[in-house]
Amino acid sequence: MSKKLKRVFFGARRPSSPSSPQPQTLMGQFLRAVMLRWDEQTQLHVEVKKHGSKDGNELTRAAFEVAVRRYFPPDTDLRVISGLVHEMRQVFGELVPVLETEMLIRAALGEEVPIDDITLVPELTAKTFTLMGLTDKWSRDVSTVNSVLAEAEELVHRRGFAPTPAA
Repeated sequence: MSKKLKRVFFGARRPSSPSSPQPQTLMGQFLRAVMLRWDEQTQLHVEVKKHGSKDGNELTRAAFEVAVRRYFPPDTDLRVISGLVHEMRQVFGELVPVLETEMLIRAALGEEVPIDDITLVPELTAKTFTLMGLTDKWSRDVSTVNSVLAEAEELVHRRGFAPTPAA
């Protein structure tokens, strides 16, 4: 991994006592570490891979939906969405899939856009970078991230999925 990518993904230290409910799933804890750029994300990634990720992908999708709907009002102008994606591209580089990210955000806001052809890797890449970008917009506030993830965990459970519980 390049030094630039390491700076993007790592660097924030875990605060001593987060003030909101904690994610209850292994994937939820991993997403929190990624969103906040906590050093423990590498260790959690190994655990997630060991336990599988099918329902973990569903949690990423749900967290994306919750975060996007919390950040953007439903009638957000496309230029605002494009502006966020442009900022993400400046911060995270060419790894951000611009068109896919814009389409997925618009779909999460209820717009009918063609997203059926977006394959798994670009979809999850776009959603993960969006989670990171929105976390930056929220000044990496731990309680906001925790509440997004707690709501996403409830959503996936209501949808019938069961991500691996945290130890």
